[in-house]
Amino acid sequence: MRSRIPRAVCRVENKQTTAWVSMHEKDGNGQWQQVMTTPGYIGKNGLGKTKEGDSKTPVGVFRFNKAFGIAPDTGCAIPYTQVDEHIYWSGDMRPGMRYNEMVDIRKFPGLDKEASEHIADYTVHYVYCLNISYNEAGELGKGSAIFLHCTAPMKPYTGGCVAIPQDKMRFVLQRVRPDCVVLIDSLKNIAPSVAADWGVLQ
Repeated sequence: MRSRIPRAVCRVENKQTTAWVSMHEKDGNGQWQQVMTTPGYIGKNGLGKTKEGDSKTPVGVFRFNKAFGIAPDTGCAIPYTQVDEHIYWSGDMRPGMRYNEMVDIRKFPGLDKEASEHIADYTVHYVYCLNISYNEAGELGKGSAIFLHCTAPMKPYTGGCVAIPQDKMRFVLQRVRPDCVVLIDSLKNIAPSVAADWGVLQ
């Protein structure tokens, strides 16, 4: 049986390290409407993430499972965390260190900070963020900290995340729903007919 069709879809289509990121919602008649589109960036080494540090963006169907950022909540329907200097995203693969999760350094004082991301240091990128559910189970070494976040000046790629302009990121946060589906793939593979086969655009 096909799963329930979501009310919103974020779609990422790429060419090398540049991408088109679009958001689609169902209208009152059940028809998909594009409500936002913007150029953006993906990983320095393109698509196809398989491991930590490969600078690639994962391919597939995901969801947003956490909203956070340095700035205050814009009214996001997904529970939002405004981070402070205590918050990291763990890249520490040692037992008990919550690999690929947001952690408070006060609760994990032994966290390997060099392997993790101190969110507050990314004053432009992480003004607003949505975590993409890649490696949600936290399989060690498979990759961590894959977000939709804001673009930074003079950097036409990411370390594996998807980046869009800050005003577009704010728009997404204000419109996204917990059941939103995230599609990431090449232009060829993410054609509407393929998306329909996946059961997310029809």
